[in-house]
Amino acid sequence: MCDLSGEGPHLTPTLSFQEREPVEARSGHRPDFAAGSANDGFDKSEPRNIALLARIDTLLAEGARWVWFRERDMAPEPRAVLARAVLERTHARGAAFTLGGDAALAAHLGADGVHLPGGTPPAGIEEARRLLPDGLVGVSAHSVAEVAAAARYGADYATLSPIFATASKPGYGPALGPEAIAAACVHGLPVLALGGITPATARACREAGAGGIAVMGDLMRSPDPAPTLRALLSG
Repeated sequence: MCDLSGEGPHLTPTLSFQEREPVEARSGHRPDFAAGSANDGFDKSEPRNIALLARIDTLLAEGARWVWFRERDMAPEPRAVLARAVLERTHARGAAFTLGGDAALAAHLGADGVHLPGGTPPAGIEEARRLLPDGLVGVSAHSVAEVAAAARYGADYATLSPIFATASKPGYGPALGPEAIAAACVHGLPVLALGGITPATARACREAGAGGIAVMGDLMRSPDPAPTLRALLSG
């Protein structure tokens, strides 16, 4: 993940392709763009948290339509407080909010979906569906076989990573390449490409059949992420 403050917030956007239409899902939610945020604690008065919320505001104003809140290492209470603050901002802009890893909290907050970790068994996806009957249920995948499993188990979409080499995904083996996207799409599940995605590499993902892309580093490192976001939206 890319750090804004040396220890603080992070953000991951996900752009959907298919003529700018979002990933289809059982829920009927149709987000165009996703961003996931993370922080190790939450106090609105802290500069790093002000920076995180301001960056979310900027990305939403520039066309982000789906925020994926990813942080799972915070203590439960500050995590819920931060997640609610991000959700409120996201919904105020008419965008969708997905929470990483915790379907119960996602349901409690009124989130639009949950994103589950790689290796989630069928029972985990079924439980998420029970808690969020109208929500998106996504799953992380790090191989074509894991995308196939997510499709069998009833997920709405999967992220596939790392597509390209990236410092944000150092522990998941070598880059899979766009050819993995093409192979994964055979299984009929919308695939979001994650890892090393930039305006320069996004087209290859689209041409391989990705339903969207997830970007972290470029949008978090830049003092002004708006031009990068616009380039991703128009690519």
